[in-house]
Formats: sequence, structure tokens, C-alpha cells
Amino acid sequence: MKKRDLVKFVMGTLGAAMILATHSGTIAQARLRVGGSQANFGTHTLSAGFTPDPTSYSVTSGGNIGVASLNLGAGCTGYATANPDVIVNYNGGRFLRFYFQPTRGRGDTALAINDPQGNWRCNDDANGLNPQVDFQNAPAGQYDIWVSSYESGANVAGRLFATELPSQTGRP
Repeated sequence: MKKRDLVKFVMGTLGAAMILATHSGTIAQARLRVGGSQANFGTHTLSAGFTPDPTSYSVTSGGNIGVASLNLGAGCTGYATANPDVIVNYNGGRFLRFYFQPTRGRGDTALAINDPQGNWRCNDDANGLNPQVDFQNAPAGQYDIWVSSYESGANVAGRLFATELPSQTGRP
């Protein structure tokens, strides 16, 4: 191999390695962070029998991570941030429902929740365009909750509700 061809080969290989290193770093960062202590809109504690019921938290959906590409399970879709929007520490044992409603107008959102046992529960469109996730005999511990926007770049301001009342729904 001529010196000139060898230099081209080495430079091409180095260039390809740099592209792969940069791309793999991007892939490694495209995940939802579970089990941490930082949430975009706060960390909250709920005890069984909490009041008021329902209780709610102000949240704006959206982010740059395509949730569907993470293969978390059925109904896991939309775009979210790496940190959860809300962390709820719950002492467990009762029925627990989370649902989201936009505060102004409409918006298409979904919920992705990592429960205290590390299971993913997701929903898109349980109530019109609004998501809802139920836990029967909710386990005690940390619930990491993401409100994703169905469309990239869309942000929907609204309220994330928590209730122990099965009759309470996010129906419009």
C-alpha cells in the first residue's frame, strides 16, 4: 500500500471512529432516568388516604427523547425529558390512579410511569387525548412519572392528578 493510500485509510478510519463515538454517546443519553431525586416539577409524598383527593401538580409535557424508541412497553409513546416530570413517593396499599388534563385547550399527551418495583406502565388516550394509569394495590415507594407530548416539539401545560378514588377519572 502506498504511503498516500495508507494516510487516507488511517484518516478515514479515525473519522469513522469519531462518528461512532459521538453517535454512541447520543444513544446512551437518550433514556429516561429512573430512581433519582430530581424531577422537572417536583417531588411529592402521598400517604394512603391523602387529602385533597384528587390532588394535582402543575406540569408541562414534552421533551426531546422519543419514548416509543425506548421499547418500554405498550402505550409508551411521545416525547419526554430525561428526568421525570414528577416524582411521587407513596406509602402504598390502595388503588392509585394518575391522569393528566391540559389546562388550556387541547393537547395530545401520554403517561410513562416507572413504579417502585421497576415496572413500566404507560397510557395514551384513555380519556379522549388524555392519558390515565391505574395501580391496583399500589406498591409503596417511588413513582417516576413522565407526561410526554405526542408530537415532537409540542408542549402541553396541564395538571397531573393523583387519586385513590376509582370513580375519579380524567374524562373531559
